[in-house]
Amino acid sequence: MNFILIILACSVIIIGIELLKRRFSLSTNITRRATHIGTSLVVVIMPLFISANQIIIIGLAFAVVLFVGRRYDLFSAIHGVERRTFGEVYLPLGVAITAYYFLPNNLASFQFGIFIMGISDALGGLIGEQFGKHYVHFFGNKKSLEGSVIFFVSSLVITFLFFPIWGYQVVIVPFILTLTEFSLVYGLDNLILPVLGAFLARGLF
Repeated sequence: MNFILIILACSVIIIGIELLKRRFSLSTNITRRATHIGTSLVVVIMPLFISANQIIIIGLAFAVVLFVGRRYDLFSAIHGVERRTFGEVYLPLGVAITAYYFLPNNLASFQFGIFIMGISDALGGLIGEQFGKHYVHFFGNKKSLEGSVIFFVSSLVITFLFFPIWGYQVVIVPFILTLTEFSLVYGLDNLILPVLGAFLARGLF
């Protein structure tokens, strides 16, 4: 039953935001980030209700659905962006990989990695797209310095909330994650960040 409820929760978020976008002509930059944050919050609590294998199955299933949806333009709330990106497909794949390596024995590391991808990356992207003025262009993509600053600050807060100690790790972990996010293109941050974040959390704390 929990397995079905989790699938329904993620589906309601994706479909609900899609309907809101079509009804009120919302910006894709906003609806994409809202979907990103909403589904990630569901993912964070998944290990409390279902097994790691079930999380992996859900991640792989949603990756397939979103890939097909991209092909047929079913979800404009997350697919309707100008830049070339497969971030919406990489996100559930990143969840599946992180669950495979870190659950059930490293719950905090798993949740930390998901929060970095779900909150820091979404906030950094949203602020960068809305207010960014200083950009770096590479591989046909651009990243704003403003977005990276927000990503770092958000990651710093998340790191301290998860691991409230005064040590170099509290700064070095967000710094490594920020450099990684800044260097990734085509939505690969959604695939790499949760795994890297979880590895750093397990190794340094």
